[in-house]
Amino acid sequence: METFFLDEMIEILCRLSVKDLIRFKCASKHWCSLIDDPYFIKRHLSHSLKTKTNHSLLLRHYEYNFFSVNYDSGEAIQRLNHPVGEQKRAIKILGSCNGLLALIDDNDRIFLWNPSTRKFQVYSLRRNCWRRIKDFCFYLLSAREIGFLANNALHWMVFKPPKSGKQDLVGFDLGTEEFRFLELPDFCLDKLFCYDIKAMGGYICLTATYREIDTVVVDVWIMEEYGVKESWIKLISCYQPEFIPDSPFAVPLAFSKNGDKVLFNISYKCRIFNNWYSLMDKFVWYDLCGERIEKVEIRGIPSVFEVHFYVESLVPINGNAVMINNEMP
Repeated sequence: METFFLDEMIEILCRLSVKDLIRFKCASKHWCSLIDDPYFIKRHLSHSLKTKTNHSLLLRHYEYNFFSVNYDSGEAIQRLNHPVGEQKRAIKILGSCNGLLALIDDNDRIFLWNPSTRKFQVYSLRRNCWRRIKDFCFYLLSAREIGFLANNALHWMVFKPPKSGKQDLVGFDLGTEEFRFLELPDFCLDKLFCYDIKAMGGYICLTATYREIDTVVVDVWIMEEYGVKESWIKLISCYQPEFIPDSPFAVPLAFSKNGDKVLFNISYKCRIFNNWYSLMDKFVWYDLCGERIEKVEIRGIPSVFEVHFYVESLVPINGNAVMINNEMP
């Protein structure tokens, strides 16, 4: 009976937000011990990923201001304390996994940060040595280009020879420590376009933005079966919305809970005075069934920002976490 009651209690607690669970930890030592248990942390994280709940948007404004937006409601915006306590120090977000974010400052110090628990730690090697795992025999567009995680592999767009004009997608499997090339779809071959490639909803997602006569077109492709070129499908093809001004660049962020919409971050140029322009950012929903674009109004967000999608979790910084591979929005 006691085991049954405990299992039911864990099932209920798994449905709560990290904020509520942190409050419950103060109620008693028993609650604190239960919520801090690695088994419960893993159960809570698994439930959030499976049900697409407890997700947030992290906005970075002017390199050192951070804001959190509740993805489920799209309403609650919260300003976060600077993770390293130095308000004017620039910090760049490298990526996220299971609720932990990797950050780097202008002194090349790397930090691990859990925005939900407000804990952070300066990253260092446990052993005083480096292990060479594989030569990176490719060329990046930028020396500081950051890869993205999908299917337990890190991916980059690379050039094979140094003067090649064609880029290829390469993945480095973190388990086998081997590189492999992934073929891209045959898209926009006769057009000049901008692209973005990342992980979304468990898939590799490619976005191509290009001009067609007097308008801007955004195509979104996803690879349904990892590593299979024939599995690329065009998920979205849409034109520039009337309420988005000149030269937009659209990046998909995540699927909605029921999978019928995709949230986009759109950066565009906005005229502020005569011939002076400023970059602006905006969120929009794209309805996959109705093939229409919907405005997203979130009060209090900055007009210009960099956005990252992450799941709220209790995963600790101290290395005792039970990790789950490939957090995907």
